[in-house]
Formats: sequence, structure tokens, C-alpha cells
Amino acid sequence: MNDQRIFVDYEQFIPRETGFIFKFIKKDNQFIHTFIEGKLIEKVGLCPDKVTGKSLCEFLPPDQAMRKEFFYEKAWNGEQVNYEGSIGDVHYLAILNPVIQNRHTIEVIGTAIDITSEKNREKQVQQMEKLSVVGELAAGIAHEIRNPLTSMKGFAKIVKESVTDQKLIPYLDIMLDEMDRINQIVNEFMFIAKPNENVNFQDTNFSKLIRDCIILMEPQANLKSIKMDYEIDREIILNCDRNQMKQVLINLFQNAIEATEDNGQLISVRLDEVGKESVMVTVMDKGCGIPESRLNRLFEPFYSTKEKGTGLGLLTCKRIIDLHQGSIDIDSQPGEGTTIGIVLPRHKNVETLLIAE
Repeated sequence: MNDQRIFVDYEQFIPRETGFIFKFIKKDNQFIHTFIEGKLIEKVGLCPDKVTGKSLCEFLPPDQAMRKEFFYEKAWNGEQVNYEGSIGDVHYLAILNPVIQNRHTIEVIGTAIDITSEKNREKQVQQMEKLSVVGELAAGIAHEIRNPLTSMKGFAKIVKESVTDQKLIPYLDIMLDEMDRINQIVNEFMFIAKPNENVNFQDTNFSKLIRDCIILMEPQANLKSIKMDYEIDREIILNCDRNQMKQVLINLFQNAIEATEDNGQLISVRLDEVGKESVMVTVMDKGCGIPESRLNRLFEPFYSTKEKGTGLGLLTCKRIIDLHQGSIDIDSQPGEGTTIGIVLPRHKNVETLLIAE
């Protein structure tokens, strides 16, 4: 009778649409689930038949099962236990309450609620805090580097024009190229610090912009016998900052070329309309791919999958796309290749832009 009363209380407490209720006992030194119900269980790809009568290791990966067994054991020993768990992309907060009779636990009633939205918001706040710190650091470093760099580059050009020993010219060219690379990194730092400065939204032939970027990158692709294929049905006009979007496209094409082996592979670039309000750019390569452990960190500051990467390229791309009120999605399989999809609105929400600034 007491057990039924407790169960009814929890049934009223847990939102049926965003949570689930479960019960388990300990039998033959294993925790066996005797009941589970709720919409959230369906959301994580399970069903009562896969859980009821089963132990944790029968429906969860070994690492997750081992972690949860630790909490289950504490609850079975008479403690109320709170813990956060996840199955796939769904995060939940679980509470385990032991049912005790005659000083012995006869079963444990568990309740869980979906906290995925809260975890995502927490992640976004952490990312914004990181970007704020990186922005302040970037602005300070960029200003300190830019002044001496400008002087060095100017003096190097003067020396190149006046040098009499032609054998020194190649070395001076290398110096100037490396200074240009440093300047490019400094510019990335400055953009991260102040992404809204000097933004110039205007109606742009986005189809032509993509073609221009492909033409610019084709010589580099040809060196590796890579073909860049571009598919589009019609000319598409997009309200955007042409220079910033050019930076995004060149960065993505560069990454695709570097990830692809020089064996005649194809890099596919598509531009499609998504309804009447948005367009989608897809860049697909058959390169080395990205492991899942790295895939989730691609937009973190200073994190790079390249040996000599700065970890600013994709971060800069995402900042530009966010500024355009768009989204970027990366799907990759090691050894099979990477597909990047960018969705951009044709026109910007002016109110949102003013708030962002």
C-alpha cells in the first residue's frame, strides 16, 4: 500500500511529456528494472520492452552502465541520489529514492526530467564567455603585433628593391610571405575581438561569389589533382557582407583541399534554395574525415585538427555566419569525408542585428 502511494506521488510530480519514471530491484547482485514509463524514454530511442526486466548493461553502453550502477548501488544502500545522465543528445536529471521496509530497501523509484535545453544554454553561455576572453586577448595581441609587423614588412620591401645580390631575393620573398601570413592571423584575431566592425551588408550575386572563390582555389586544387565541381540551377541574390562570406568560402574550400588526398578526388560544392527565405551552401569532400571526439570541438578557440593550424579559421567562419543569422552544420566520418552545410537567410532581421551590436 505504501509503495503504491509513493508511486502515485511521483507520477503526479514528473511532467509526463518531458520525463520518465522507472523502478528497479536488486536480484542476484544485479539491478533489474521492473517498470519504466514516460515520453522521454521514447525520445532517447528506447521503449519499455527494452528496459523492463533488463539490467543496465543490457540496454546501455558499458561505460554508461558502469557509471549508473554506482548511483544505483548508493540508492540501494538507502541514500537519495541525484545525478545527471545522457543518452545520445538527450540530457536528463535523475533522482533515485529508495523504498525502505523494516530497514531494508525493497525497491528504488527513479524519476528523470529532460534538461537538454538547459545544458545547451549552459554550453552557449560558456562559449560566449570563452569568446569574450579570447576577444580581449586577441585585441591586445593584435595591436602589439601589428605595429612592428608593418615596420618589418616595409623595411623588407625596401631591402628587396635595393639588394644587389640576386641570391637573396628568394629569402626576402619568403620573409614577405611569412609576414603576410602573420598579418592574416592578426586580422583573424581582430575579427574575433570585434566581429561587428566594418560590416557591409548588400545584395550580392552569391552564385557568382562562389564561382569566383572556386576559380581562386582551383590552382591549389589542381596541384593535388583534385577537381572542384559546382552545381547550381540559377543565379541567387543574397543580402550579405561579400568580403566576409568570401572569407568563409575560401576557408572551407581550403580545408576540403587539405583534407583530400592527391588522387583525383572530387570536391562538390552546391548552392540550393531552402524555401523562399533561405539558401544552403554544401561543401562535400571525400577526404580523411574528422573523428567524433574532435568534431564536437571544431568551433572552440585555438582548437585545430591541423598540425600547423591556429584554431581560428572555423571559429571565424562561425562568427561570420552567426553575424549573418545563419547556421553551420558539419557531418564527418573518418576515412569517408566531410560534408559542411551552411544555411543563410536571404535578408537579415534588422532588429536582431541592432541587438547583436
